[in-house]
Amino acid sequence: MASVLASVAATAVVVVHLAFLAYIVLGGFLGLRRLAWLWPSIAATLYSAYVTLASYTCPLTRLEKWLLEAGGRVPYEGSFISHYLHDVLYPARFERAAWVIAMVIALTSYVIVLTRRRRPAVV
Repeated sequence: MASVLASVAATAVVVVHLAFLAYIVLGGFLGLRRLAWLWPSIAATLYSAYVTLASYTCPLTRLEKWLLEAGGRVPYEGSFISHYLHDVLYPARFERAAWVIAMVIALTSYVIVLTRRRRPAVV
């Protein structure tokens, strides 16, 4: 029973991890609804840049691998992105380009939100 629960938990971590990646790229647009939502998105993007550029292993990846092992499965080698997204969303050889595009989308969302907030209201 414990191995089944660990496998289910590992799957839940994958879903949360994918949602977090989507939030990193698109979360800045939430600032169009309320400016306060922009700041957590910026923090998440900075964290993502740190994880990527410093070759740091994300705690969600570590947790998933630990749960896979607890569930009796062999954890995958490498990063979460290389395991789940390479050759699914983009070829592995385009990882850097994919990361740059994701960061450009995130930064563009911040520019859009901040420039819309600075415009005077039209009466």
